[in-house]
Amino acid sequence: MYLGLFEAIVRGELYPGYRMLVLEIANALGISQAPVREAMERLKQEGLLVGKANKGSIVAEIKQEEIEEIYALRELIEWDAVHRSIPQLDEEDFRRLYAIYEDLVRAAREDDLFRFIDLDMAFHDYFFEKSGNRTILHIWRQSAVKLKRFLAVTNKLYFPNLLSIAVGHAPLIEVLKTGDEEEIKRLYVLHMKEVWWRMGHGNRQKE
Repeated sequence: MYLGLFEAIVRGELYPGYRMLVLEIANALGISQAPVREAMERLKQEGLLVGKANKGSIVAEIKQEEIEEIYALRELIEWDAVHRSIPQLDEEDFRRLYAIYEDLVRAAREDDLFRFIDLDMAFHDYFFEKSGNRTILHIWRQSAVKLKRFLAVTNKLYFPNLLSIAVGHAPLIEVLKTGDEEEIKRLYVLHMKEVWWRMGHGNRQKE
């Protein structure tokens, strides 16, 4: 129950502002209200749902300001994760990163936006997992949920060409092999800022 609602919200199938009623969902699925209520309470704790007086639960809005703040935070914590990971990376790690990269390119060629977003997040999640800092990993994964929602709901406004974004991950893997921390940091920060730039550029175009 929880995972189904979680995925529907993150993928944008249940859009921001959508009203969710426990009884209505329970009846539609032919189950009792208890598991629905428990799932919705968990989603509220994670910030995906908000309670509204006399309206039940509403899918939370996605605020541009919050996403920009997440990207500012991401620039700080992701480099720390990559930096901690560098001494530990071996051939098996590079094989796994290339496997994610190849799947990412495939998803881009197939124009599968949701899979593309999942794989993009998985690529960056790899370094947070590898770094061994559980607190930073938790912060990243909470932020990643909001980023995935934002990218799914805005569709391709900021990513009109998925393939160009996908192939941009190959240099990130290659530079890791050099061990040149200054160049690694330059490329990773540049990669992170690209999406941030697209958000601001996209908004200026709409104004």
